Amino acid sequence: MTASASQYPPEWISGSIQAAMYARAGWRCEHCGLAFEPGSTKAKTATNRDGKPVILTVHHLDGDKANCDWTNLLVCCQRCHLHIQATWKPGGVLPARWQPVPAWITGRGLAYVPNGQLRLFGDPESVEQGDVSL
Repeated sequence: MTASASQYPPEWISGSIQAAMYARAGWRCEHCGLAFEPGSTKAKTATNRDGKPVILTVHHLDGDKANCDWTNLLVCCQRCHLHIQATWKPGGVLPARWQPVPAWITGRGLAYVPNGQLRLFGDPESVEQGDVSL
């Protein structure tokens, strides 16, 4: 057993926690909503640049691998997992793009600091697609 694997409880290592969380989330990324094949961690349609399917994961929000309370676990695709892990932990300032506050944060009652940045162009996703209506 590697040092990092020893941080996880036995229920994590067996996969039972992940299976319960995937089912709870309806086999969808709780952040972006991407759908996955029930019973599988492979995306129904989305692929990475290498052509392999996007994978469904479970992220420990506070970084503590031993903390497997459902409020600390987020079912998310590998893309969202990496983004969230790099930009936010419970109690931190929300990224400006996360407006409105994601339902997975409010639904778990997680502490956060609102981002005070002004949003000049509405939804950043729309701006990226060329819609700059105010």
